[in-house]
Amino acid sequence: MNLSALTTKPFRHYLIGNAISLHGLWVQKITIGWMAWEATGSTAFLGWLAFLNYAPPLFLGPFFGVVVDRVNIRKAAMTTQSLFIFGALVLLGIHLAGLTGRIGLSAVALFIGVVTSAQHPVRMAITPRLAPTTQLPSVVLLLSLNFNTARVVGPAIGGGIIAAFGLTAAHLFTIAAFTPFVYILSTLSPRPNKPKPKVSMKADFAEGLGYVLRSRFIRTATLVTGLFSLAGRGALEILPSLADGVFQRGAAGLGTLTAAAGIGALLAAAFQIMMPGPMKHRMPSYSVIAAVAGPLSAAGLGSLGSWEMVVFTVGFLGFAGTLVGVGMQSAIQMQVEDHLRGRVMSLWIMVAMGGTAFGSLLVGGMADALGLTHSLQITGISTALAVLTLLILRRISQIRESR
Repeated sequence: MNLSALTTKPFRHYLIGNAISLHGLWVQKITIGWMAWEATGSTAFLGWLAFLNYAPPLFLGPFFGVVVDRVNIRKAAMTTQSLFIFGALVLLGIHLAGLTGRIGLSAVALFIGVVTSAQHPVRMAITPRLAPTTQLPSVVLLLSLNFNTARVVGPAIGGGIIAAFGLTAAHLFTIAAFTPFVYILSTLSPRPNKPKPKVSMKADFAEGLGYVLRSRFIRTATLVTGLFSLAGRGALEILPSLADGVFQRGAAGLGTLTAAAGIGALLAAAFQIMMPGPMKHRMPSYSVIAAVAGPLSAAGLGSLGSWEMVVFTVGFLGFAGTLVGVGMQSAIQMQVEDHLRGRVMSLWIMVAMGGTAFGSLLVGGMADALGLTHSLQITGISTALAVLTLLILRRISQIRESR
């Protein structure tokens, strides 16, 4: 089993703090989704909030990627975590003030999205530097296991807190879960970057972009991730409309669906831990299969009449999403040196998060106009065909080069 990074104390401490914070993140996600559904009852607005949450990395991610490779990574991690606490406090404030309309929720979602666009490259730059480079596959897989464990437990906690104690208690839980991680981060000493000549931010960005564009492998793995996010992860952002709009299951139903996606993702992370580590210049075969199967399962999600089948299909989407996300991320991380990691991975995040942002906006908008069933069918089938086309073209190119 690929758990070697657990033997490294700094990474182990990071993992503990991250686990606590992630439970707060998922409770907050459930809370915002339920607040939006209660306020508007609109699938399109759920898609809009998801767009605001996921779109900033599309525009700001490369900028933050350059910044991350130039600054003290520990202080950057502490700053982004502190800003998450501030966002949670603002969300509590607008809830208590009764300002949870479209404008208030949109503003908070946008703020969280901007902070997230900084936090992602920070996380992908700091975690490999808390353990030896030989443990990099283990670092990526354990972080995925951590994330997806919280993805299972967090929504159940969030739905239970909202149902039993109300939204205020859910907001307080989020704040309490975010806070300890700031202290843990302050105690860490990540491996420093190698010294290099100082150049402009534009030159730094150009170096990272050029590195990605010159690597056909990284380009393809990044595009496959983005296409899957468009349909597979986009469908997971409109779960409140399935839970309550279609099946009238309320906040508890939303927690069940989100937890199902988390269970699927957790099983995928466990599966990947049991598999051999990623190899350079090769996308894991199971990630490639999942990149096609996931959008196809999303296509059938809206036409299912059974709640149990919906729960199962959402679970499979979570399973496929982790196979694609972790598999492609690990494969790319294997190619990249520390001093380029923030920039290269920020571009991967830009495409992955951008796919989710536009996918949720597209699925939500089409659902209000054409109905949820047709919306999911159109996006799911077209995305699966696009992934297949991309993989076929890559294979043809490989055959031509080998002659």
